[in-house]
Amino acid sequence: MDASFERSVHLPAKSLKALKGRSDIRGWLKVASHIGAIAINSILLFSTLGSWLTLPFFMLQGILINCLYAGVHELSHNTVFKTQGINELFGRLFCLILLMGRDQDKFEHFQHHRHTQNVELDAEIVGAKPFTLLTYLVYFFGLSYWPGRIAEVFRLASGDTQSWPYLSAVQLKKVHKEARLMLLIYLSILLISLVFQSTLLLTLWLLPMFAMKWFQMLQNTVEHTGMPHVDDIWLNTRTVKAGPVMQWLLWNMPYHTAHHTYPMIPFYRLPDLHRQIVAEAGDQPNTISHIGFQRQMIRKLLTDGSSKYSGRDILEYK
Repeated sequence: MDASFERSVHLPAKSLKALKGRSDIRGWLKVASHIGAIAINSILLFSTLGSWLTLPFFMLQGILINCLYAGVHELSHNTVFKTQGINELFGRLFCLILLMGRDQDKFEHFQHHRHTQNVELDAEIVGAKPFTLLTYLVYFFGLSYWPGRIAEVFRLASGDTQSWPYLSAVQLKKVHKEARLMLLIYLSILLISLVFQSTLLLTLWLLPMFAMKWFQMLQNTVEHTGMPHVDDIWLNTRTVKAGPVMQWLLWNMPYHTAHHTYPMIPFYRLPDLHRQIVAEAGDQPNTISHIGFQRQMIRKLLTDGSSKYSGRDILEYK
């Protein structure tokens, strides 16, 4: 996923070689810190059940779980660990937690990188409908996302081939098998919970994950929504102003223009990559804060009423 798209900024080969290096140690540190944070917060959430102290731990649980998608994203690029088998292992584990197929997400995301903002070929926006304020808020808070995500797993498990025109026959066969295995695993988890009459999976996993999807949507919606449909990463992708806590939670994905410019660079080197491409370009990429984007998006939708703006349409920011 390196030479199939246009860049306005090109770094010297020597600089890229220095940035490309992958490390199992750095990968383990990141994965352990994220999983460790979930484990510690799970204990705190469980120990405060029934009190008002539950609420902040419930919210943090949902944030930490949803932000595993940033890890899924990086693991799909096989850049977290030098050892590729470990990328595969944690990629599948994180996807299972997030109710999504690893193979399906990987195939779709590669299409997204090859054809960013191409309304006919970018798998992450193909068929996207324009937002109204209502549909945007429903999407942002996960009210349409989770039903769609769950229904997608069932459709794939049933062998549906109509909804994924960008997948080859070989890829479809793989994602169908993956979805059936996922349903088998989820059914097993459900049966174990029923046998032990346990609600822990609801309390520590599903409910916080469903409730706090909006936090991950802060990043998901800002990256490309409303950017021009041109074959130039510098123009069709945004960078996000974010502090160290958000960068940690989102695995440095706020440096999104840098990531799209050179997606083979590990997430822990994106701050350096960002600085180098800014220096090379002599300019900053299109940049906004998470909250600033949401304010402008909602203002635009309020102003225009039934808006034509979505991930497929240009939404300009001044």
